[in-house]
This record gives sequence, structure tokens and C-alpha cells, in this order.
Amino acid sequence: MTELTGIMYGFYTNKSIDDVFFSWIKKLSSIHYKYEQSAFRDEKFLFCYKNDEMRDYHLNYGYNLNLNGEGCFLIEAKSTKLNGIATLFEFDSASDFEPYDINLHFNKVFYYVLVLPDLIENSKFCQDIHNLFINILDRQENIDKY
Repeated sequence: MTELTGIMYGFYTNKSIDDVFFSWIKKLSSIHYKYEQSAFRDEKFLFCYKNDEMRDYHLNYGYNLNLNGEGCFLIEAKSTKLNGIATLFEFDSASDFEPYDINLHFNKVFYYVLVLPDLIENSKFCQDIHNLFINILDRQENIDKY
């Protein structure tokens, strides 16, 4: 049995896969990372690594951080529907109301999973990659490093 590694962070957004992947690939060169793009069924993948040695180590041992605190990471993406109920605790930074349930019905949204080698609370590298991904989703691409 294969043990799964990596920490997964999920995101629903209206940002298309093509737009997100295009912006992400542009940013990868600024952090000196390479990528491999693939697809399986209805999902697309962007696997990111700094060099062949890092990629090969990952293939043998899974997600991990090297001595420099860096590692491979992955973005999984797919277009999907979102129909559900969520409890609203905050809206537009306001939380001065009792939480209540809201119904969500979207015919087309994009779902992303960012797989990192460690928790963002434990690793500056993982936190920086996570923040960069959020900035790309928000179209704030003025990050110089990570």
C-alpha cells in the first residue's frame, strides 16, 4: 500500500484553469522552479520542482523539504459544479451577526488542490507558495520572491 504524502489545501474559485496555470507558470521562473503539466480524466496537474534531483527524490520518497527548506509541490485542477450549504460566520470582513446557513448553487466553478510538502504553519517555503497561489487567485501578482 502506498502512503500518501503532502498537505492538501483546497480552493473553489471562478478563476479558470488556463488563467491560473498561465499565471503560475510565469511565476515559477522567478523562483527558479520547473514544471511538468499532465491531465487524467477531467483533472489537470501542474507538478513543480527546482531540479531533477529534487524531482527524483520526490518520486522515491514523496513530498518533503530539503536542507534548504524547499520541496516539490503540485496543483490539481478541475471544473465542477458546487451545490451545497455553508454556514456564514463572516461577510465582507463583518462578523457582527449570528451565523446562518446559506445555499450555494454554481453550475461551473473551478476547484484547485495545492499539495505542499509541509503545513504552512511549519514552513516558510510552504507559506510563501500558499500565499503566492492565493495572490494568483486574487490577481495580485506583485510578489518578487515566492
